Amino acid sequence: YIGYNMRRAPFNDVRVRRALGMAIDVNKIIDYVLYNQGERITGPFPKQTDYYDHKVQPLPYDPKGALDLLKEAGWLRNEEGWLEKDGKRLEFTLITNSGNDIRKAILAIAQDGWKQIGVNVRTDILEWSVFIQERVHKLDFDALILGWVMGIDPDLYQIWYSNQTHPYQLNFVGFENREADDLIIKIRQEYDFEKQVEFCHRLHKIIAREQPYTFLYVGKWTAVLDKRIVIKDFDEDGVMLYKKIKPTKTGDYTFHFNRWLKIPEMPQLLD
Repeated sequence: YIGYNMRRAPFNDVRVRRALGMAIDVNKIIDYVLYNQGERITGPFPKQTDYYDHKVQPLPYDPKGALDLLKEAGWLRNEEGWLEKDGKRLEFTLITNSGNDIRKAILAIAQDGWKQIGVNVRTDILEWSVFIQERVHKLDFDALILGWVMGIDPDLYQIWYSNQTHPYQLNFVGFENREADDLIIKIRQEYDFEKQVEFCHRLHKIIAREQPYTFLYVGKWTAVLDKRIVIKDFDEDGVMLYKKIKPTKTGDYTFHFNRWLKIPEMPQLLD
């Protein structure tokens, strides 16, 4: 994702955040940077869980629509082609960490997309400890490229609750929304799964609407396994069974690896 420091102008205007997202060709990132090993996402929950609202559509790649939104927000192109408002250019610095070729490529694609609509973007690639300790933790940034490794727990309190916006906390983009706060607490306290999913979908919609991040993708990977490798199990009578190896919701296929068995011929498998 690309996160915006919402404490700073122009990122305190949702129209600007939305426009910046619409100027980035995310499919280009997936096709040419990830070699199609990724899928678009629109919100904060893991896509393979029920908490993710698949009805929420990603922002379109629409540079003209982005310019229309920026015009509505008061940003107009000057004679040199740069966007200006009250005599001040729309310009900022986009940062990420070194040692990550994917983020480096996203940095270049975002910079190019924004330049095409008249946004002057500087970029900076920082050593990891400097990036995190001096810039992210101290909230000293305009926009950044980062990612989350998420489990399947829907509790997003530390990342999105409004009292988690201080230095060294995880809501470093400064997202504050009372309705979102209420839903985050309800998600934490609700034991009814269907209601919890409903609250998550409502939170997903709010975050997608407000665009504190430009959500980009969730990574995929391809694993190749010999079909003769199976999970060895036993039924209640002690008869040996062979089961297929299937990934969990988190994508882990090494579950029960201590019971893997390679057999000489393809067996009759149980799901």
